[in-house]
Amino acid sequence: MPGRGVRVPPARLGEILAALLSGALAFEDLVRNMDVYGMYQGGGGRPAFPTPTVPPLRSFPALPATDVALPVRTSFDDEGGWRALLDELGGADEDSWVGADPDPDEIDPEHYPLTALVVDDRAFEGLGPGQVPALVPPTEHTTLVALADARTFAEPGRPLTVVDLYDAPGQPAVLPCRQVGSMACNLEIGNMDFHEFVAVEGTVPWWEG
Repeated sequence: MPGRGVRVPPARLGEILAALLSGALAFEDLVRNMDVYGMYQGGGGRPAFPTPTVPPLRSFPALPATDVALPVRTSFDDEGGWRALLDELGGADEDSWVGADPDPDEIDPEHYPLTALVVDDRAFEGLGPGQVPALVPPTEHTTLVALADARTFAEPGRPLTVVDLYDAPGQPAVLPCRQVGSMACNLEIGNMDFHEFVAVEGTVPWWEG
């Protein structure tokens, strides 16, 4: 998974590399057994939504270079659901932007509007979180990438799978689409870290607290 990151304790690096080289351990095993901080076998709690294994040979084009968020459509079976999602995010203009010019007097601090460049291209059909970091151009500091996948159109709240690009690249956090704007804002100003948005079994998400 090019670009996918998993943290390992420095003292165990040699052991883990040897296991990977011998085939006793696969990279996807590291992904499945990391905590919310992206640490392999760490003590920070297992994510409730582990990254799914993706086909290793599938290639995707680069994502647009931008310093804002990128909602990317990866499921194309529900056109009505996609349009409803865009409407809930504030509607996309002719240049594929949502929330480009929010009215400060109408901003709900509980559901901060998302400013983003929408990617609606079948070339990204089936894109998984672990593949995203390698597709983000290094020329811009993209805030986050949010995948609109099959679960987005099947579950209440239209949840998006948001991908960590910096701390533990490829780590996903799944949250209702109306909360992604607040997440982007908090990440931009450094008020919260990505791991604080990763749902953990038995823990109430921050937006429900």
